[in-house]
Amino acid sequence: MRWILFLLISVPVLAQTRAQIDSLNKLRYDVKINQASVLGKKYVAYANAAQKMDYREGQADALANAALLFYYRGKYEEGVRYRQQAIAIYESLDHREKLAHELAEMGFSMKRRNMQQAQNYMQRGMRMAQSGKYNYRLAGIYDNYGVLKEMQNQLDSAFLFYNKSLDLKYQLADSVGIPYSLSNIAGIYVMRKQFEQAVPYYQKAIAIRQARKDKIGLTETYGNMAWMYRESGQNEKAVELYNKGIDLALESGYIHMATLFLNDLSRLYESRGQVNEALKTARLYSVYKDSVINKETNTKLAELETEFDIARKEKLLLERDAQVRERNTLLVGVSVLAVFIALVGYLIFRQQRLKNRQMSQEHELKSAIVQIENQNKLQEQRLAISRDLHDNIGSQLTFIISSVENIKYGFAIQNTKLEEKLNNISSFARDTIVELRDTIWAMNHQAITFEDLRARIMNFMEKARVSHPNVNLAVNISPDLDALTLSSVEGMNIYRTLQEAVNNALKYSGATQIDIQAGADADAINLVIRDNGKGFDVAAADTGNGLRNMKKRMTEIGAKFSLDSSDLGTLITIVKPIKPGA
Repeated sequence: MRWILFLLISVPVLAQTRAQIDSLNKLRYDVKINQASVLGKKYVAYANAAQKMDYREGQADALANAALLFYYRGKYEEGVRYRQQAIAIYESLDHREKLAHELAEMGFSMKRRNMQQAQNYMQRGMRMAQSGKYNYRLAGIYDNYGVLKEMQNQLDSAFLFYNKSLDLKYQLADSVGIPYSLSNIAGIYVMRKQFEQAVPYYQKAIAIRQARKDKIGLTETYGNMAWMYRESGQNEKAVELYNKGIDLALESGYIHMATLFLNDLSRLYESRGQVNEALKTARLYSVYKDSVINKETNTKLAELETEFDIARKEKLLLERDAQVRERNTLLVGVSVLAVFIALVGYLIFRQQRLKNRQMSQEHELKSAIVQIENQNKLQEQRLAISRDLHDNIGSQLTFIISSVENIKYGFAIQNTKLEEKLNNISSFARDTIVELRDTIWAMNHQAITFEDLRARIMNFMEKARVSHPNVNLAVNISPDLDALTLSSVEGMNIYRTLQEAVNNALKYSGATQIDIQAGADADAINLVIRDNGKGFDVAAADTGNGLRNMKKRMTEIGAKFSLDSSDLGTLITIVKPIKPGA
């Protein structure tokens, strides 16, 4: 690989053929990143050569690679400009796979300047990749979208997308991408203060990257582990790893990451009272930061992004104008006749139509005002109830837990049955607080997306796996459901029914396998919960509160509920019709 790379860099650009351009464009990701300082300008030159030979896809690939490398070196202005050019070419070629990737990359590069716009670009790229089933691209997009969710402190959603990315990468045997997902998942554990769970993920990432000699990847992992040790109070280990990361970043020309590490390390020294080390590190940070980005650069970036959006809008307007002109030309004769007939009808019925329209508008306005007032009152009632639940019942449950714990540790309890009862009370109160938080969350939202519901389901299943390690719990929820919107009542009834079904299987069935599948067709959401337990007599159990509550919840939201059980297991099926426009 090194001698091929040397030839590609050394041969004069004007002499390049398509095959040579393709060879440079197809270099492995880690190779490109580690040679960023050399290859960045080379890709720009190759893009110019491809343009001269009218090789447009090769030109776009070279521009996309240049954008990636300039971004990693902290040259954001050039990175945005080259990526805009690549996107424009991919659009003209209708190359949807590469276009999906570059749209997502554009969003990721904008995450610290305009989060809303960044999400819009990322979601466009994600939808395009899902539609085309471009799994290799989709794995990277899921990872980057998780970063955006993490930056907004939506940790459940971030954890979900990081794991989706990791699963895809393992399927694809993507040894370059796997460490990124491992590090991201570890980061969520660190943010939740679950440091012991984070360490194995970081160690796996380091082992893979060391084997691949991926200096850029190792730089990021060292920085992430340093952050973990700093958060857990192990400052000596944090300092050691920050210094390793800084040395590797500077050696690789990864200046942006070096500045982040220097800033963190300076603050760490300062918090420990090491004034001289803090001052020395802060000066280095200032020097490298000035070389990466300044106010003028940010202004130019904003101008480039604005120009890109304007150009896109102008293109769409031109296309629409062309369509309108063509349609007008074809229908001009019919339009003249239609106008004449409409004029005659208008003259005959003009007065009556005006009167009916006015009455209809008045009625609609009154109805809209009443509906808005009712919605406002309902929302105020929801907020008031949720505050009361949180402030009163929540605090009382917390007081119960605290009182039970004080009794347990304040008295030498010899009666094991009494101690077990106290433990049950404490556990029940904690579970009730969790259920209360879910209820408050639903009450504060008039509508929720299935993506939000998916995150809650995955969080519940993760807790179930921890409490029942001998049971294999599998979840398969179709991505097509994420865009659906449910009312808060529909979402919570589906979630509570699923909880009840899984808890019943865990408590009573003796199952070793529980499967949850969710999908959608054109008319309905289909949810299936299946276990391989011992089953039960449905007729005898029909009077139980659990089964009655599940049926009642589904009836309330217009869903069909069915249950079959035998000695081979239990099958629950829920079919929820989809409202038009949901």
